[in-house]
Parts: sequence; C-alpha cells; structure tokens
Amino acid sequence: MTKKELRQQIKQLKAITPMALRAVEAQMVFSTIQAMPVWQQASHILCYWSLPDELPTHESVNQWLDLGKNIYLPRVKGDDLEIVPYHGSQSLDDNNQFHIGEPVGEAVDASCLELIIVPAVALDSQRNRLGRGKGFYDRLLATTSCVTVGVVCDFQLVEEVPVEPHDRPLDCVVTSDSVFFDESKKELFS
Repeated sequence: MTKKELRQQIKQLKAITPMALRAVEAQMVFSTIQAMPVWQQASHILCYWSLPDELPTHESVNQWLDLGKNIYLPRVKGDDLEIVPYHGSQSLDDNNQFHIGEPVGEAVDASCLELIIVPAVALDSQRNRLGRGKGFYDRLLATTSCVTVGVVCDFQLVEEVPVEPHDRPLDCVVTSDSVFFDESKKELFS
C-alpha cells in the first residue's frame, strides 16, 4: 500500500469513528504516557493542539500545564515548525493558513525539549510514522535528539507504514491498547 492509499484508508476510518470513542482512547493514551518515567522526569514537553480528526489533546495539554510541566506547541513558519511555549487556550490563535490553534509568542530553540508527543495519520509496531505528507514533523525530528512518542487511536495502528530513506522511527508508539518502544530505551517507558 502506498502512503497516499494508507492516508485515504485512515481518512475513511476516521469518518466513521465517533468523537466520543476518540476521547476515551485519548484519556487512556495520555494516562499511559503520564505513567512513563520519561514523562515523569521531563520538564519541557512538546505536544500538539489536536485537529478534529486527530487523537484529542486539549484536555491533556491543559492538565499537564496545571501539573507544572512546561508545555510547548508547534507553530507553522514556512516549511518548518517553530516551538512556542503554551500558556493556556487563551494564548492560541487560529488565524493562519491551516486554521490550527497555534500559540502566540516568541519561539524557543527545540534543544530545550525533553519529550515530543507526535501526531500521526498512522503508526506501526516498528514505530514508523505516516504523517499528513507535508514533512513538518520529519524536519523537526531531524533536528532534535529528544525522546519521541507517537500517539494514535487504535484503528490507526497498521501492520506496516511505508517508509522512505529519510523516515526515522519514533522512540515509542502508544495507543489505548498497545505500547511499542525501542528496547534500547526501555527504562524510559516502563
């Protein structure tokens, strides 16, 4: 299956999956992540402000902020993602080309990050990620060595994501039913 075909298949599954089910799965996914040593030890976490067709993050992002974590969200600038501190939903602006809630404020260097929660169209058990095809996260992840955790609903976990030479696996993949991680980094996740 090509990346384009897989994106289309997942799009069809998203259309028939109730938002309430996605919300329940999100609670399970983010509870699993919060129990991980990497989350407990991290002070600076990049997450994403979810779109309607993504695993919902709004509740968890705000909860993590309330728990004292420094939370950052991405902001699109040209072909790249800037990393901007999140200070609550009142600090978001959706007046941008993608109409995505993006944080307002000064961007920071990605080197401050300790953990990145990565959205995906699909993931596989080998920790390969299929994004939307614009390469924003591919470019960001190529510039950082911090821990990466991909998150999706269970139906977005597929047998195999097509990969290209520039694609690199994430450190961990979490769904409501599964966790797959790089065995050499086991102490971060269990």
